[in-house]
Amino acid sequence: MVDFSKIFTSDHIIMMVVVATIVFFGWILFVVLKSKETKRRISNYEVWLKLYEGLINLVKECALLVDEAGIIQTMNDQCLNYSGKTAEKMIGKSIQRLQTDYMHSDHREAFKKAMSETGIYEFDIKYFHNSGDIIPFHVVVNLIAIENKKNEPQTFYCVTAVDLKTTNEKDDYINQQQDELLEIQHLAKLGYWKIDYLTKKIYWSRELYSILGYEEGEVEPTLDIIYSMAYEDDQNRVWKAFLSAFQNQKKVDTQYRIKNNRGEIRDIYLRIRHFFSDGNEHLRTIGILQDITAQVDLREELNAQLTYTDTVLNNCSLLYIECNSDFQVSSINNQVSHLIGINNEAARGKQLLDVFGKLNRTHRKFVEENMNFKKPMPIKDYTGDIHYIQWDHATFTKKNNEFANILLGIDISETIKKRKALEESFALDPITKLPNRYKLDQVLDNYFEKNGKRQDKHLVLLFIHIKGLFVVADGFGQSAEDQVIRLISERLYSAIGKYGLFVRRYANQFVLFYPCDIDEERTIELCKLITELLKIPFTVKDSQIKLGSHIGVSKFPEHASFKEDLVRFASAAMHEAQHLNVDYYFYNQDLELDVKEKMKKYRTINY
Repeated sequence: MVDFSKIFTSDHIIMMVVVATIVFFGWILFVVLKSKETKRRISNYEVWLKLYEGLINLVKECALLVDEAGIIQTMNDQCLNYSGKTAEKMIGKSIQRLQTDYMHSDHREAFKKAMSETGIYEFDIKYFHNSGDIIPFHVVVNLIAIENKKNEPQTFYCVTAVDLKTTNEKDDYINQQQDELLEIQHLAKLGYWKIDYLTKKIYWSRELYSILGYEEGEVEPTLDIIYSMAYEDDQNRVWKAFLSAFQNQKKVDTQYRIKNNRGEIRDIYLRIRHFFSDGNEHLRTIGILQDITAQVDLREELNAQLTYTDTVLNNCSLLYIECNSDFQVSSINNQVSHLIGINNEAARGKQLLDVFGKLNRTHRKFVEENMNFKKPMPIKDYTGDIHYIQWDHATFTKKNNEFANILLGIDISETIKKRKALEESFALDPITKLPNRYKLDQVLDNYFEKNGKRQDKHLVLLFIHIKGLFVVADGFGQSAEDQVIRLISERLYSAIGKYGLFVRRYANQFVLFYPCDIDEERTIELCKLITELLKIPFTVKDSQIKLGSHIGVSKFPEHASFKEDLVRFASAAMHEAQHLNVDYYFYNQDLELDVKEKMKKYRTINY
């Protein structure tokens, strides 16, 4: 039998305890180290995932991370926006949830080959958006291999997708902008050259070739060509400008002429600018050449027109006044200055009415009421005489948006005087200087135009026939008759002219136009006054001549509502007074019937 007391001695027991202690603590150390390694691996794995997630969110295009099984691990905001879903509904789900025409079976072999050779696979797909749009995408798949939590290799795929529709639109927009820029340069005749000091190259724009008379690319761009084309008279100034630009890095703004490759003389405006880095390194120099020939020609033509206009306006008989919107005078020409007695400087800022002179109340009111300038306007010259000016009026807006009134006038004072004289000769009786029947017709037309439909207005028309005038003509001659007619007109006018218009209508007939409401009694008194005045003898060559009269009376609106009827009725009443041999006769309905009967009789006889 084994004697354990001899085996498990105190030394043996101590040794066993020591060994057990070492083993125990060694195991604990192993477990601790293993735990730290595991945590490190887990931490590294999580760091990688976080890193890829952060990188994906930095990508501007659509980007997502999927594992080998096609499960989405993360996706950026752009991708979520296209899908129209939240991250909770997409992350952890199959990539097949994205509505595309992608079929993995069609790409399997090519996908495996690309992954094994380069780790990158590219293809195009169509994405069916919720809005109904079909959007083309270019997709790039990148292989990513990292260790998982168990320290085993694990494969992920980073998928990026570019919206080809948006990209193409951007490319088209950029191309369109480039085409528009070229067109703008062509329309503005604006070319430019550029020196890049890093590449040591000189570039000419397409329009610069055209300005210099070349086809694009026909010659190698150099500054010598540009300088050599400067017109002979301008070369020295252009040379100094180039020296200032390239020796002193000064900016240049100058205008000169060139003779281009086609032999055309062109006016050029040159600008040179320099560009430096933050470290003051000279990066590039740009020169802009603009063909301003058309502008120069236009300016010269404009200056010539202005000179011509100024010469014409100041040396012709036309009157010129320019005013602002408030009719404050901005400018006058020499003719206006000579007329009103003040120069252009003194007239500037004055009101137009003040330039027209110190008009009386009637003239001033007329001007204020006729600022459309359709009627001749009175203007008082520096001597106090009134001139009548027929103005043409125009308005326009200047470059500074200031509104201007332009008056171009001609002095028609002499024409008006002649016209008045002609009107007087036409409307006045040459013997008595009284208004004649044409003036009476004019006054009646105006009266009935204004008052023909008004029952509150009244008019009395007296037709006065002078009896016995033919005896004077036969017995004493025409000059004696004219003398008697003048005496009759003076005698009657002094008595009844105050009542209205007194007219000599025919050789032996006068008319009183009396626009007043008077009763029959007052009218009879007026007729008796006329009769008594004409009964007073007239002296002709030491002889006393007695004359008589017959007066016809018609009234508006009692007898007639129209001018023609009023005249006809007064004439008929006068003839009836002659027929009855009475001093006066008032129109009535019986007279109208009598006249109609007489007309029937004459018509029958004439027939």
